[in-house]
Amino acid sequence: MHWRARKAFDRCQDRWVRRGPRTVLWTQPTAHLGNFLYDWMHAWDMRRRGADVVCLRTPAMDRWLPVFGAAAAELVVDARDVRLTDRREKGLHNEFGPHFDEQDLARFIEGFLEPSGMLDLERVPTALRAGEQDVVVNVRRGDYVSNEANWRNYGFDVDDYLRVALARSVEVGGPVGRIIVVSDGIEWCRQHLSWLAGHCESLQFEDTGQPPEVHLAVLAHASRLVLANSTFSYWGGYLSAWRSRRPEQVVAPWFHIRTDLGGAAWQLDPRWSIVRDIPTGWALPD
Repeated sequence: MHWRARKAFDRCQDRWVRRGPRTVLWTQPTAHLGNFLYDWMHAWDMRRRGADVVCLRTPAMDRWLPVFGAAAAELVVDARDVRLTDRREKGLHNEFGPHFDEQDLARFIEGFLEPSGMLDLERVPTALRAGEQDVVVNVRRGDYVSNEANWRNYGFDVDDYLRVALARSVEVGGPVGRIIVVSDGIEWCRQHLSWLAGHCESLQFEDTGQPPEVHLAVLAHASRLVLANSTFSYWGGYLSAWRSRRPEQVVAPWFHIRTDLGGAAWQLDPRWSIVRDIPTGWALPD
């Protein structure tokens, strides 16, 4: 079929056929845990209200569905099971304010995440359990640096940001006991961020090979956080703020991605301590 005819056919389907009672949130194939959770939260909330809303299952979800158990399985549908009549909704529901707020987060955490056992303190090794004056620092590496396009979009001077963020953490939380660095690129952190030792009583790099779900639990159980510009980090912040009831102790960068909203992150809880500028102005480091 010629592409123009195909587009016209698709429009016709959207107008006349896809008007069934079920809505499928069309998960992006490049999405990972943080973005899954935004869609799952929306679908879970809509189902709680009586609407038939599910999320498209993608290969990247297979890693996570067993972690969250049966409740997550009920929220997803395989592509082969998408009906011709299903409404298809694209775009993430990840803007704080218009799409969700702290009450929505609390309901989702209490009704979905906590019952899954994913946030149990027992998941966190004793050595990684942060005390009241400890600060957990999450540094995003992974495909943010291995993929050139991602680096151009998301990259900034990590050292520059962390210096400002730690100063902000001291302002709102007092002196720092231990800094625990959690990252998907921990060797890079060990090689480049040893200077953090000068800002705390002791410095610890999480280099024991714990899986991402344990890293998320570490963030969730820490009352003082310094976040990266990633959705994984943001969920750590939401969970920490919900658990500790001290959202101001979560320090996050204003910047998310260069291609949207002039760089401003739209996922941030406004109650967090937001670093709005750094000396290098969120520019890519040389």
